[in-house]
Amino acid sequence: MIKIPLYLLVFLLPLFFLPFSFEAFEFNKQYLLFFLVSFSFLAWLGKMILIDKEIKFKRTPLDLPILVFLLVAILSAVFSVDKNSSIFGFYGRFSDGLVGLLSLGMLYFLITNNVTANGDKKTETSSKSEIRSVFLSKLFLGSVFLAIAVTYLTLFGIWTKLSNFQFSLTDIQIKIPVLMQQPTFNPASGSLEGLAVFLAITVNFLVGLVVVGEKKKLTNIANWILIFLSLGLLIIINYTAAWIVILASSLIFTAIALIKRMFKKDAKKLLLSLILIVTAAVFIFVDNSSLQNSILKYQLPREQILDQPTSFLIGFKGAVENLKSGFLGSGIGTWHYDFSKFKPAEFNQSVLWQIRFDRSGNHFAEILATTGFLGFLAYFFLVGIFLMISYLFLRQNRGGLALFLGFVALLVSQFVYYQNTVLGFLFWMMLALAVVNWKGPIKEKIISLKDFPELSLIFSVLLTVSAIAVLGTYFFAAKFYLADINYRNYFSGGADSIQELEKAVSLNSYQAQYKIVLARDYLSQAIAEGQKPSDQINQIALLNNINLAIHNITGEQVGENYIKGAAELSSNRVAVWETAGMIYSSIQGLATGTVTWGIDSFEKAVVLEPTNPVLHTELGKLYLAAGDKEKAKNEFSKALELKPDYGDAIVQKALMSEADNNLEEAIKEMESLAKIYPSNSEVFFQIGRLYFNNNQTDEAISYFEAAVSLMPNHSNAHYSLGVAYQKIGETAKAIAEFEKVLELNPGNEDVRQKLEDLRK
Repeated sequence: MIKIPLYLLVFLLPLFFLPFSFEAFEFNKQYLLFFLVSFSFLAWLGKMILIDKEIKFKRTPLDLPILVFLLVAILSAVFSVDKNSSIFGFYGRFSDGLVGLLSLGMLYFLITNNVTANGDKKTETSSKSEIRSVFLSKLFLGSVFLAIAVTYLTLFGIWTKLSNFQFSLTDIQIKIPVLMQQPTFNPASGSLEGLAVFLAITVNFLVGLVVVGEKKKLTNIANWILIFLSLGLLIIINYTAAWIVILASSLIFTAIALIKRMFKKDAKKLLLSLILIVTAAVFIFVDNSSLQNSILKYQLPREQILDQPTSFLIGFKGAVENLKSGFLGSGIGTWHYDFSKFKPAEFNQSVLWQIRFDRSGNHFAEILATTGFLGFLAYFFLVGIFLMISYLFLRQNRGGLALFLGFVALLVSQFVYYQNTVLGFLFWMMLALAVVNWKGPIKEKIISLKDFPELSLIFSVLLTVSAIAVLGTYFFAAKFYLADINYRNYFSGGADSIQELEKAVSLNSYQAQYKIVLARDYLSQAIAEGQKPSDQINQIALLNNINLAIHNITGEQVGENYIKGAAELSSNRVAVWETAGMIYSSIQGLATGTVTWGIDSFEKAVVLEPTNPVLHTELGKLYLAAGDKEKAKNEFSKALELKPDYGDAIVQKALMSEADNNLEEAIKEMESLAKIYPSNSEVFFQIGRLYFNNNQTDEAISYFEAAVSLMPNHSNAHYSLGVAYQKIGETAKAIAEFEKVLELNPGNEDVRQKLEDLRK
């Protein structure tokens, strides 16, 4: 019960994914990690208390640093700006929550207390229940081999071909999940970039095994094959950060080998490391995209990752926001808050300006922002102690050197890439296995319960309470998983898809993401109902959808129970207040006070994301609706300061100039927008309208014609063009334009009447 879950975890985690949940990789890997670690940990406690009747604990030099780091993470979650994200991880990412981190902490103590070191004489005579470090390493490498094989099949389109294959005799078609037919599919990560970093770490681990040399020739051959297969994938994927990991780790290893003169009797063993240094340097500085195209015959899509300077800038700003954030950060799992709050205005000039990143470009910046200087220092202290002792105890044995090199590569990767579930698992597993291989600094502490029945009773009660608590979490975990299955079903479509989303909210009422999406769906239904002809609008359905949209954000009283809305579950999440503002803005005129509520919502959103030009523009629109022109103009100006080419803000400023009867200024502003968006039909239509209102009909006609040319079914442009032709006496052309409008809008009485008048 201790061993088998541990074996399953090491082998399955890099391979595990399920297509049933909305996010197929991290969500399911977190579940696997939590279930197997908690089960194995309880079994270990039960064995000591109920069977062995003694508490046997191996003390390592890293126990205290790890406990301090975990304590800081717990305090960070307690005082978090978004407690749900801190506990469970931010939705869509999942790997940054406290539950996952505590599971990894338990994994460390499981391994250090139950795994036997490589080359331990005790192993030769141990029972079958003994867990050996070397076997865990082989299980991991077997998992890596399968992950590599699956990815090669993906890149060369084998899964798609299999899915289209049909047996001629039986007419049975192989059903391959759509997920596996994506060009970036691999079981280790949701992206090929994540897989590349994972493989770069694995290559360094394998270098350690190859350099030391296996006793079994077959195992040595298998290690070499894995190295070549990994390098082949790295060349195809061509991710610079992965090559940086290999280059830096190989340089560090070479430097240590030279300082300690590890290979003075066999200098050739350094040759592999030198080859990797040269190879990595070549692929870092030479663009091999043409090589990728020639191998795959297509270009691989890239994961959008936040750049490193911005990541470190946000990490530092997040840590110095206030006294609390200086000590404990914004809260583990809340990078989304730090990114929105502290992203620089210059970020709006990048092509990724509309993305809200829920992860940093590197792990260290995220630790700094989310756990503060206390968490950052605790983490560095933990890593520093490990590296110092590892350096002192570094030996040429099969496990020690390989694990040390793998861990060094993991550290380097944390400077250039974020941490997902597999990388986090690899960090804590290699940390624990390396400590096991130290042997010397590990001391065993034994507390016998046989002579203290009172103490035995206390521990038995604590074990029972712990088991009940864990079983309780299993129940809620099962509910939350069913909720996410319903959430995924909602996006698969269908007439009753909203019912799937309602089930998701019912099963997991703590997930703000579900309520935000549900509120937006109700709003869409309300808008669709309101756009129907007035005699066909179902007023009850309209108001019901509006109320449901609002209640999913603000909360709802149902009988004696109060159901929290997204605003109470995640009050510091920008998307919550942005959605609330969208709802109130969309229902202006249907209820009193909506403009004021909308302004209040967008003001809160702007506080949380001050450099977002979209939020300033939407707030300006509501100020304008409230009659406060100065505030509206100020918000539009702020939006343009943040992003001078933001089209909606330029349009709003032009409309304000038009409202002030300054048509020439409005035309000037709109023409500047046309230079930025030369293919936008709406921009040309608006310029034409402004020229027409300024009695410049010929200019108006040329812009209306341009709008129609860009978008042949632009109804308003055809109508305005018809009016302009009518004004200059081009009756035949005017009739043709109005006929087009009537074709696009059958039953429009105003257009029908115009046509009758023109034909007369």
